[in-house]
Amino acid sequence: MAVHVVTDSTADLPPEMAKQWGITVVPLNVHFGDQVFKDGVTITVEEFFRRLAAGPHFPSTSQPSVGEFLEVYKRLTASGDQVVSIHISDKMSGTLNSARQAKEAMGPSAHVEIIDSMSASIGVGFVALEAAKVARAGGSPQQVADRARDLVPRLRIFFVVDTLEYLAKGGRISKAKAFLGNLLNVKPILVVKDGEVGPLEQVRTRERALDRLAQLIEQSAPLEALAVVHATTPADAISLADRLKRLAPRGEVVMAHMGAVIGTHTGPGTVGALAVVAR
Repeated sequence: MAVHVVTDSTADLPPEMAKQWGITVVPLNVHFGDQVFKDGVTITVEEFFRRLAAGPHFPSTSQPSVGEFLEVYKRLTASGDQVVSIHISDKMSGTLNSARQAKEAMGPSAHVEIIDSMSASIGVGFVALEAAKVARAGGSPQQVADRARDLVPRLRIFFVVDTLEYLAKGGRISKAKAFLGNLLNVKPILVVKDGEVGPLEQVRTRERALDRLAQLIEQSAPLEALAVVHATTPADAISLADRLKRLAPRGEVVMAHMGAVIGTHTGPGTVGALAVVAR
């Protein structure tokens, strides 16, 4: 009996990494006007940010359907295998609810364990990745789920947003606040805490904001693991990873590209860093 790990496209896992570890990624939807795309499947990251910049439609997002999860769960458990399904925080998306309904539709004998990562972006992805490593090593469903749940409270994830425009368009802040922030060249630092994204600090200039992002990760040490994610600025991500890699075991930093769903709400220029605090 094998254990399969399932996640969703908000995990921002590099596709080659998901493939390497046998992680099934269920895509969320991205809407541009009346056009609907599957995140990472029918629209690439590059195409998404090109459309975002070009307009005229501001995108919206929606969770996978119950039917999509049901199809994945049935396929993976058809031979008696089990599933551990790890997703974006329930407070940020209806994705987890779709997964739960799919499990319920399978009946009381469903071999599916659903876990709320209480995180977003590479925070979700890292939990799924570590769970998949336990599964690959022959771990039981309980051991795979336990590894995921052990990580959740030790995740620390911060983002620098280049502009407040996208947070305003998504209804996360007022348009007046966004206008004032952009006028003053304020770069907000966001934190994922208790399953929600919220403001942590506001810093003048992007350079200072990225420096503060690095400081926040450094203050989280000692670390079990480290990851860096970006939307459209790989040079900033590489620079941040180079500064922080001394904190990571064996100097290994997971590098990821922010996908369309997270990018809808944060916009181009966003850089994030994930620290997994050591026990």
